[in-house]
Amino acid sequence: MMVDTLIIGGGLAGASTLYELASRGVETLLVEAGDELATGASFANGSMLTPSMADPWNGPGVAAQLLASLTDPRSAIKLRLAQVPDLAIWGLRFLSHSSWRRHADSTVANFRLARYSLEHTLRLDQKLGLSALAQRRGSMKIFAHEAAMDRPLKLARLLDGLAFDVLDADAAVTVEPALEAIKGRIACAIHYPDDAVGDARLFVERIASAARQLGGLVRLNATVRKLYAGTGDFHVDLGDASLTARRVVIAAGSASAKLASAQGVALPIRPAKGYSLTYPLPAGLASPGIPVVDDALHAAVIPLGDRIRVAGTAEFAGHDRTLDPRRVENLAMLLARLYPELAPQLDAPAAQAWTGLRPMSADGRPFIGETATPGLWINAGHGHLGWTMAAGSARLLADLMLARPPDIDPRPYALGRYRT
Repeated sequence: MMVDTLIIGGGLAGASTLYELASRGVETLLVEAGDELATGASFANGSMLTPSMADPWNGPGVAAQLLASLTDPRSAIKLRLAQVPDLAIWGLRFLSHSSWRRHADSTVANFRLARYSLEHTLRLDQKLGLSALAQRRGSMKIFAHEAAMDRPLKLARLLDGLAFDVLDADAAVTVEPALEAIKGRIACAIHYPDDAVGDARLFVERIASAARQLGGLVRLNATVRKLYAGTGDFHVDLGDASLTARRVVIAAGSASAKLASAQGVALPIRPAKGYSLTYPLPAGLASPGIPVVDDALHAAVIPLGDRIRVAGTAEFAGHDRTLDPRRVENLAMLLARLYPELAPQLDAPAAQAWTGLRPMSADGRPFIGETATPGLWINAGHGHLGWTMAAGSARLLADLMLARPPDIDPRPYALGRYRT
């Protein structure tokens, strides 16, 4: 079988890229190792599209936080001791980008892509009739002490074009009345009216379906066993079949580094394990209106129609997807702390716990572009912003692949932005 472009990975990045290329008439096949799309980090993630959260997680002070986490099972960012050797080189790069200047540069770059992507996602939602999978409701960060707001506010002021409002407790409860019970524990808040919320897994299914209608192809249960460059093309072994492609896009999330390494491309991406806990919302029970973020815990409570999801935390535990009950309990405790009247009315035994691996780059920005191997492209490393950046990253990549002038500067996301 011969195809023009092969995409490896059936999550947000891969499915969005499939749509962008198919919509431009490019013969494209997406292969996914699982038996359905969006089984990895796209399955039950935080569900928020948040340009407001463009700051990477390796901010100033992260080294002390990681060190302390070695003995603290409830730390928001947790480093497993067994992972230290594997993370040594990547970790040094991760820490080297935690200075204020470098962190600010990456935050600005992420924001530009995230804002561009959110607008494109909302346009796709209207154009394709995706049933309002991405709804602009806004989001809010709340703080127990005014000093805790200093860094988020400093970053917000750094981002040209970010809409935000600083609120006192009364104003915060006006925006989100469900917080009335804890108003006395809110010192201040930041409201980001342009953020959105939506079901990422459902978006993957719908955007892939739209791509199929345009001629895009999807093959499930297709693991890439071997990929090697020929003369002007790539040969791909899928075990029970083989194919040839003129171009290949690696968009496989946290698995992208291994796939790229086999092609001689060093891709500084490591998995950062995240958790979510999704509760069914009983009929007649009022839901919060917007996502509310606890910045200290890197976690949020997100209303999703007839469900409520609590999501967040980061754990460097390699590719282990075992659910740690203590990390899940952290999320349940956050829900109870933010919504002490709502939490007891939810069916805790019916809540679905999940964990996924965010593909985290060393400097906190995604990799979007062509590698040193002609015809081999990357769309990976989006970290906690995978849903936020998916549509825009795919559009940017398609522009670059087809030699069209991109809408935003691609250089901050290029593979060669620092030595790997």
